[in-house]
Amino acid sequence: MTILTIIFGLFGVVGGSFGVLSYIITRRQLSLLRQDISERKKHEAEGARWAERFEELSTRLLRINPHLEVQEPGVTGTTCVYLTMFPDPKFRLDIESLIVEVDPSGALFMPRTPEPYEFRSKRMRETIERAESLMAKFALVHPSCALHLLDESVDE
Repeated sequence: MTILTIIFGLFGVVGGSFGVLSYIITRRQLSLLRQDISERKKHEAEGARWAERFEELSTRLLRINPHLEVQEPGVTGTTCVYLTMFPDPKFRLDIESLIVEVDPSGALFMPRTPEPYEFRSKRMRETIERAESLMAKFALVHPSCALHLLDESVDE
């Protein structure tokens, strides 16, 4: 009888130890899962912000075309909006491959729909940031030309 008591006691101790160990492991996994969920939400929110910036930038670019020339008041000659705004040809290629597409005739910008993973790309983010800053500089130097980039509802 005492041997059975000892054996069952050992089973109880071992079972209880595994129960406590299982509880500790479950708590760790739950903590890791919560951390993973919060990181995913953070990345999704960041991706949504970049998607908004992309949408605004592409909408502004779609209002012009690659060869739009504008006559500024008090300036002789015309100003080519796109080429003046983005003088670097390599950067224009980035814009035309990441932000908007150029139609086969080369006369119009067409919308581009990037995949969600593209907003995590460093190249895409740098292109958006640089294009936004160059647009802002262009708007300061050429305010009459910059009106072509604005939303029509602003004019009302």
